[in-house]
Amino acid sequence: MKKRYILLAAFLLSYSISAQVGINTENPRATLDVVGKPTTTTVPDGFIPPRLTGDELRAKSAAYGSAQNGSIVYVTQPATITDPKTSGVLTRGLFLYDAMEPNGVDNGTWQLLPDGPAVPTGGTSGSGAYAAKFRGNIGLLSLSLSNLFSTSFNYIPLNTTSVAATVEIPSSQINNNEYVVPSDGLYHINFSFRNGQGISAQLLSANPPGVAITKREGTSATTSTLLDYREFGGVNLLDVTIPLVVGSINLGVNITLTQGQISHIYQLKANDRLRFGLVQGGLNVSLLNDNSAELSIYKIN
Repeated sequence: MKKRYILLAAFLLSYSISAQVGINTENPRATLDVVGKPTTTTVPDGFIPPRLTGDELRAKSAAYGSAQNGSIVYVTQPATITDPKTSGVLTRGLFLYDAMEPNGVDNGTWQLLPDGPAVPTGGTSGSGAYAAKFRGNIGLLSLSLSNLFSTSFNYIPLNTTSVAATVEIPSSQINNNEYVVPSDGLYHINFSFRNGQGISAQLLSANPPGVAITKREGTSATTSTLLDYREFGGVNLLDVTIPLVVGSINLGVNITLTQGQISHIYQLKANDRLRFGLVQGGLNVSLLNDNSAELSIYKIN
């Protein structure tokens, strides 16, 4: 009799191991089959994966190896400090652990799962899509990039909550006033900056004013490179005088600026960080009060 019980237990154990599991269904059609309750409006449907901050996930890096390949977690906020496995945890969202992906030291990285279609639809965000308009006193942030420009680069504060900004398509890819590229691919960027009033300025022929997009490659790069630059168009010169200065010639002028615009397709890599702004040239940026700017970016392939 004892042998029979042992055989029965072994049979039941083997059955439970090979059986399919169903939740809200008696006829599961996969290893795990979860059926929602769409007609019960008071009960939410869905899966809730483990939720951690980027820093909490980094603290667990040693626990993730080949046996954890395919693990999924939801990061509630970006990591403030990263390691090789969490180098891509720069935004909130669903992340997949790929144990086979090289990370520069050994193998294993957390990779952000795509958040929607490549081209935005309606007012929602897809694949990091972002669109915003800025008007009035934008509050440009000044940055010295001596490797690129002889004058300041004044970029748009993308994280601003000012009334000067109208975010039409929000994106979790905005971090520290930069756009963080979510994945490798082709991206269409449209960026324009316009000033609608007459201003006094000194026009330096060696470095005229214009709009620019700068890029820092990857998560650890500190040096910016130039993605694109366009000079302002439609400059109206009035009352030109030419005071001579020893060693150079400066043009004292009154000008009315119209618009500088960049609209192009770029090959970008995951975690590239982009800034969008105005190259000062000879302008006194503090006098630029009546400004407007538009920015849109989305992945096309």
